[in-house]
Amino acid sequence: MERRKPSRGRPMFVDEETDQLIHPYNHALYIKQEDCETMGIYYRYGKWTYEEKEKLLENWNWYLEKYKSSLKNPLDLLDRRRNTDLITLMKLTDFFKVIARSLNRTTISCYLKLRREVHTITLKNGFYSELEMKKLKKLSRKYKNKSCKYQVIADKMGRDRVSVQNKLTHRSKTVKMGTWTVEEEEVLFKAVRKVTGLQHLNEIKQLEIPWRTVAKLVPTRHEQQCRKHFFLFKRLKLQNIDENASKLKKWRKEESHRLIDILSNGDYSFETDIDWNEVNQSFVDFSPSASYIQLQFYKLKSGIPDFHRKSFSDLLEEINSSHKH
Repeated sequence: MERRKPSRGRPMFVDEETDQLIHPYNHALYIKQEDCETMGIYYRYGKWTYEEKEKLLENWNWYLEKYKSSLKNPLDLLDRRRNTDLITLMKLTDFFKVIARSLNRTTISCYLKLRREVHTITLKNGFYSELEMKKLKKLSRKYKNKSCKYQVIADKMGRDRVSVQNKLTHRSKTVKMGTWTVEEEEVLFKAVRKVTGLQHLNEIKQLEIPWRTVAKLVPTRHEQQCRKHFFLFKRLKLQNIDENASKLKKWRKEESHRLIDILSNGDYSFETDIDWNEVNQSFVDFSPSASYIQLQFYKLKSGIPDFHRKSFSDLLEEINSSHKH
């Protein structure tokens, strides 16, 4: 997968004239970023800000309100396959342009993000109960020869198709939950090295690792567990081992306070503007990488209720306030 360049400094929202230029219904997700820039189109990529998500949902609600008389079930818009009448309606009403309106994102990116946001609200999430697993096994046997079995099963279970597909893919594997053992970690790190061909794991970028292939070499964990464990919990340890780095000082409350000050006083309108490599330069005695600093900030903001629904400025203000007490 091609690694997108950062979106720092690129506007989140565009005027009406630019909107008409960059929002034909397209598959720009698969177009090289350099080709878009040659045409004078500078899309934002990567993590969505709170403000962008709010605008996306505002566009969605506007569309539903205007065309509600033509829709039997609005959720059908998020899975339009093989429904020719619905596809025709979406084209006639410029559905894709409407949901992307004012956003500096590709239309397909807006559509995929909208699916995730709406499904998070309307569909079941999280662990599968024992009763659900029994139902899943029964449905998978019933529809095993059906071409669209994942969507059919997802509809009957009230879950997202991708969630069902992943669960069925991993069902044949005995997956453990909870804390990783030392042996499992060694198997994971060995698998990543083998798949990437690199010994120094800090050189590996997230988008360059085929986690499904890695997971096949880790008998007790699925790909999401492997990816999360490798990047969020063990990167520090790996870098210290691989690079024979000198012992770093322990991260303390003082460092958290300093991080808050740097982010509050920096020229950052949104979290996506932050250059974590630049911030990391202020913590060379405590942090081995930019991702470690990001993890420290995540720990700070996750202590704020509904942090994912707050703007960056409000979030910093609340973090500041909570750390003064």
